[in-house]
Amino acid sequence: MNSLEKIRQENPLVVCYTNDVVKNFTANGLLSIGASPAMSEAPEEAEEFYKVAGALLINIGTLTKANEKDILEIGKIANQQGTPIVFDPVAVGASTYRKQFCETFLSEINVSVIKGNASEILTLVDSNTTMKGTDGETDLDVVTIAKKAYEKYQTAIVITGREDVIIQDNQIVKLSNGSPLLAKITGAGCLLGGLVAGFLFRNTHPSLQVLEESVSYYNIAAEIAEKSEKVNGPGTFLSQLLDEMYQLNYDTYKQFVKREEV
Repeated sequence: MNSLEKIRQENPLVVCYTNDVVKNFTANGLLSIGASPAMSEAPEEAEEFYKVAGALLINIGTLTKANEKDILEIGKIANQQGTPIVFDPVAVGASTYRKQFCETFLSEINVSVIKGNASEILTLVDSNTTMKGTDGETDLDVVTIAKKAYEKYQTAIVITGREDVIIQDNQIVKLSNGSPLLAKITGAGCLLGGLVAGFLFRNTHPSLQVLEESVSYYNIAAEIAEKSEKVNGPGTFLSQLLDEMYQLNYDTYKQFVKREEV
């Protein structure tokens, strides 16, 4: 059984502590592949949730002083319960505050996957990096950044962009599916973090293959959606993307996936 079929059969619970802008889109995206999203942010219920959750997504898009303690607390509870964490350091290079929080979080919490664009991941390696919001640079050496991040954090690294790069167990793969329209909708990268979490099934050390599938399913669905006659721009693309994620199967994945070992 492939991972997508397993998700549709088992409907894994994916707890998302994510930013306010993308909660609805993330929940709908997870539902479309067959997962069960929960937008739970209360440390008071974390222990019960994480006993049964397949994974936890932590996305710092709307980080504040009011919620940073909660994020750290639920991360520690997830570690205690053996629940894998996907960490998305959104716009970490945009402010010293975000950089310092990510440094603290990653020093205190064990994560299974760090997912971000090249600028975000570079910032985690080199705190002198700066960036504009969530925008990433297009001329960075992504493979080198991935290697440095993996060496520093000893956990799976997923770097998104025109081409996606994943490193796990010292193996690197470059993926080339996707659509430029993903950059025209809010929360496309944030949803991907949730989808990666949906593929983990309580595995704190996911295989490179599982990570490949999680990223490629999403990007292949986007590629197919963009070509639909129903799509006239970002608005229609967004709804068609959810439809294509719902309809995608393993045969289509094998037909369309573009991967290169590095």
